[in-house]
Amino acid sequence: MVTETLMSRSARQKPVEAEDSTKRQKILKAAARSFLARGYRGTSMELVATESDVGRQTVYNQFASKRALFDATLALLWEEMPIDRIVSRTGTERVPERALLEIGNTIADFWAKEEAVAFLRMIISESIHFPELAESFFAFGQGSARRAVIEYLTILRDKKILHVADPDLAAAQFIGLINEPLLSSRIIGVGKSPSKERRKHVVEEAVQTFLARYGR
Repeated sequence: MVTETLMSRSARQKPVEAEDSTKRQKILKAAARSFLARGYRGTSMELVATESDVGRQTVYNQFASKRALFDATLALLWEEMPIDRIVSRTGTERVPERALLEIGNTIADFWAKEEAVAFLRMIISESIHFPELAESFFAFGQGSARRAVIEYLTILRDKKILHVADPDLAAAQFIGLINEPLLSSRIIGVGKSPSKERRKHVVEEAVQTFLARYGR
């Protein structure tokens, strides 16, 4: 009897959890559209509730504040740059060139999306009045990705695979070799998203340049 009761309770919970997850995704997608269209200042929890077709209280049940909603929206966006997962499964099992190519292509493909660049522009514009937005951007995205690259380069240094005296600087240099030709001008609205071939070429050149400096 107890087992049957537990199984019945579990069966009821699963549809509820699935429904909550679906609502959460709808809210986050509506929030992303609103933040991009209206900015942080022009977006409200009520507006997101209306655009996601859920009740106002449902939004507050999922997210305690607009800042929490914004942070979750950023976290969802940055899931598409899983550098930490690449590093965790890489270690020293592959030659650095192959691992760096995967990391570099992940960075390049992430910034190829107009939505990602638009979010960055919005954060740069509004962080003057809302400095916490820049903090969130770094905490949930750029900082996490850079820390993962630093971690990987530190492993290569400790294993004496690469001659990297300053992993923090080397990580910034590697990411810069990719972002400068593919992203910088687009932040100010110049140029369009680079083709797959262009991104691949830039990443390959970045890896070769990096290894020419730090390879043993």
